[in-house]
Amino acid sequence: MIDADTKGPKPGTKVIRVGNDGDAWIEGYRCAACGAVMPVATMACRACASRVPPEPYRSAETGTLYTWSVVHRSYPGVEVPFVSAIVDLDGGLSFKGTLKGVEPNRLKSGMPVRLVFDDAGGAVDADGNPYVGFHFVAGDAA
Repeated sequence: MIDADTKGPKPGTKVIRVGNDGDAWIEGYRCAACGAVMPVATMACRACASRVPPEPYRSAETGTLYTWSVVHRSYPGVEVPFVSAIVDLDGGLSFKGTLKGVEPNRLKSGMPVRLVFDDAGGAVDADGNPYVGFHFVAGDAA
């Protein structure tokens, strides 16, 4: 028998959280002592060594493009070229992900981007529950 908690969308990575209503967000952790942020829970702050575990918080979904690479070779089923980007989200977290909808010659370091949650390429678990992933788009994209 399947537990009711296992039905519905599931996080595709350790940093994604999915609410009972299907709403997804990135969860980060912030040190109350020094304000440092980290993408995963730790027993102590990695920046100041405070022994108080950093508290979870909901990350911003906006940020800036830090750097990128245009990928021209991939494995079967993945269209190329695509832009693999490192993005600094507002509030301190940085993530790698695909930047969609922007021509490579229009990319600029510091350009505004937005986090978009998606269906993780159509991936589902053994029970047919979809996974939630993310990618980035230009900050002014709809």
